[in-house]
Amino acid sequence: MSPMPDHDRVRSERGAETRAAYPGWKVLAAAVVGLAFSPGPMIFGTFGLFAPHFAAEHGWSRGAIMLALTCFNVAGVLVSPLTGALLDRHGVRRLLFPAMVALALGFPALAWLAGSLTAFYAIAFAWGATTVATQSISYSKLITGWFVQHRGLAIGIAAAGLGVGYVVMPLVAGALLAGYEWRVALSLLAVLVIVVPFACNLALARPAPDMPARLDTAGTILAVPGLTLAEARRTREFALMAAAILLASVALTGIVPHIALLALDRGLSTGQAAAVASAYGLSTIAGRVLVGWLADHFPVPRVAIAFFACSAAGFVLAATVGASAGLPMLVLVALTIGLGFGAESDVIALFISRYFGQRAFAAIYGYLLAAFLVGSSIGPALFGFVRDASGGYSAVMTIATALMAAACLALALLPVGGRATDLARHRA
Repeated sequence: MSPMPDHDRVRSERGAETRAAYPGWKVLAAAVVGLAFSPGPMIFGTFGLFAPHFAAEHGWSRGAIMLALTCFNVAGVLVSPLTGALLDRHGVRRLLFPAMVALALGFPALAWLAGSLTAFYAIAFAWGATTVATQSISYSKLITGWFVQHRGLAIGIAAAGLGVGYVVMPLVAGALLAGYEWRVALSLLAVLVIVVPFACNLALARPAPDMPARLDTAGTILAVPGLTLAEARRTREFALMAAAILLASVALTGIVPHIALLALDRGLSTGQAAAVASAYGLSTIAGRVLVGWLADHFPVPRVAIAFFACSAAGFVLAATVGASAGLPMLVLVALTIGLGFGAESDVIALFISRYFGQRAFAAIYGYLLAAFLVGSSIGPALFGFVRDASGGYSAVMTIATALMAAACLALALLPVGGRATDLARHRA
């Protein structure tokens, strides 16, 4: 059995990635915009601002309103594997733009059609099921097709769009609420989706051109190199990645809605608490770019362990700071934990491309994204329930530290360049 040519090697030999005119940079720009206006920033980043209006209009409790986000995530968990398979089969553009339309329609649906909690949850579930293709799974597939030499950096830059979105979208939603009735403001977010990310990606988001056909000795065209989904799922590497992503997601997404509350519990003002939350968002941007750049020069597991360990140190600090901790200490907590959250969004795509190849990239991504979404469904509630039961955040911060340590252990068991990589490059 002779080794098959590697698509990554062939593409890198074109020597085009360093040119400013390389089309991949336009695709990357579209990905940054798309992720800045993806469900995370647009829904999770603004939902808290609209929650009081839902409560005032319908008499629902805050807990009942926030349960809609769980419905959204559960739908994503169920649909992510199928979305990945469809992306591999039909290409990104055929799924991305219908999903963007669904993302846009969800805002007026919540505003005008959710008259009961049952309808509210049903809309949120349908919203989550139809918008998975607007998330990083689609943009990562596009980027890994265009970039090889600078793949890590490109993925990091694209993922930084999420951080930008989390900073910008609450400000946009706040401005809309200041100028319009809340239903109109919520509906205008739909217009924003169509005007900005839809139009930008329609113009710029193109898949990389097909690589030259690879033939065996009999002249038969061979498939894209890499493992199939079934082959990848049977590997030890896949199980370790899924475990690390799930464990880290519980801790790193769990802290997101509580980081400001941690500051308020220690007597800081609302403005100071917002500054702590902003520090977390800015740290995730830095983490995404740094992890991507470092992954181009060092083994991905070692880079991820370093950033996850930094987050673990942040959770230790959060568990031990006293009730009188001031703004500088809490900003330091937010900065250290945020670096790991930035890392997690990068490593999924990097792990797949380095260990399993491009053959079933999106299908494999769908399963690992599902692991992330399971963790993000558990985390915020876990932090809230433990805080209520213990009367403070120290106990749950200790739990988060243990989760991050376990994630680091799982990543440490990954080979730097082992069996899965060899299979991806030498299948025939």
